[in-house]
Amino acid sequence: MNTQIQNPMTTKSVTSGVRSNVVDIVKGIAIILVAYGHTAQGLIHREWWTTPSAHFINTLIYSFHMPAFFFVSGLFVTGSIAKRGAARFTTEKLKTILYPYALFAVIGAAIEPLVERFRSGAHPFEWKQFLLDLLDGKASWFLFVLFLCLMLALLTVKMPNWLRFVLAAIAGMTLPSGPPLTNQTVREFCFLAMGMWVGKRIYWIDQISVVTAGLGFALLAAFQVAMIYLFGQPTQWTYIGLGLTGTAALLLAARVLDGQSPGDFMAWMGQASLAVFLLSEFGQGAGREILAKVFHSKAVLPQLLVSTLLATIPPAILWYRQDKWRLRWLFQWPF
Repeated sequence: MNTQIQNPMTTKSVTSGVRSNVVDIVKGIAIILVAYGHTAQGLIHREWWTTPSAHFINTLIYSFHMPAFFFVSGLFVTGSIAKRGAARFTTEKLKTILYPYALFAVIGAAIEPLVERFRSGAHPFEWKQFLLDLLDGKASWFLFVLFLCLMLALLTVKMPNWLRFVLAAIAGMTLPSGPPLTNQTVREFCFLAMGMWVGKRIYWIDQISVVTAGLGFALLAAFQVAMIYLFGQPTQWTYIGLGLTGTAALLLAARVLDGQSPGDFMAWMGQASLAVFLLSEFGQGAGREILAKVFHSKAVLPQLLVSTLLATIPPAILWYRQDKWRLRWLFQWPF
């Protein structure tokens, strides 16, 4: 990290190793919501959770938790490109984003015969379809799209921040739907572009009092809930607005939690978010099957709690032990 960030409370470096607790807390909350969302979807698909609240909560979470990830991913991109240069920046993203995307797609295909009976819907494995899914992002869209968004950031790094965001927002609201290669990349790039626009100014959130941050979070959260309640699933036109208001709410929540034990836990989870994202489905599946087959329980609350805990805590522990257990190769290119 080569750019020093000054604010009245602390001096932080964008690229030195000193991390922002607020950013890590946002990532921690978001990755827990990802794990919860996938767990809830499994229950909904199996018709174990059929109340209106299931679909409402699912829609609410998906209105902002992925935009939040792209926003925080854009915060320090400009400084990273300036320090590393285009070639090194691209190489690092190939090693740390595209490589685990491809690796876990292969791992998933390899173990599919062993786990397909536990899925709510399984399809016969076909090499042609697997390769097509890998190339257009359907294998696991988030990392694939994140890599493409970062490459777009690299290509547009000289562009004024406001213009990059405006063009990305217009594209996201007007281009037709399609595969992750085009649709999801265009849909999510505006959030990464907004993160680039905010950049180091994110540290200004430290100046907001906890009371003000709490009130702001309550207002934005109420707005988000009201919009989903009144209008349901965000459309192509409303997704960007709700993604930004939801992300702002998460940032204010992180400010409230910063310095508290729950905030420390969320920051711990946030730093391990890549491992949780890649490994969470194994914990979810294990928790769901143990409860259903061993304890004969399909009750919603135990399923949500146990499966989400298994989807988050063990992968985070593995992340922090990856060097000791010689598992770094799971998360970045080893050579």
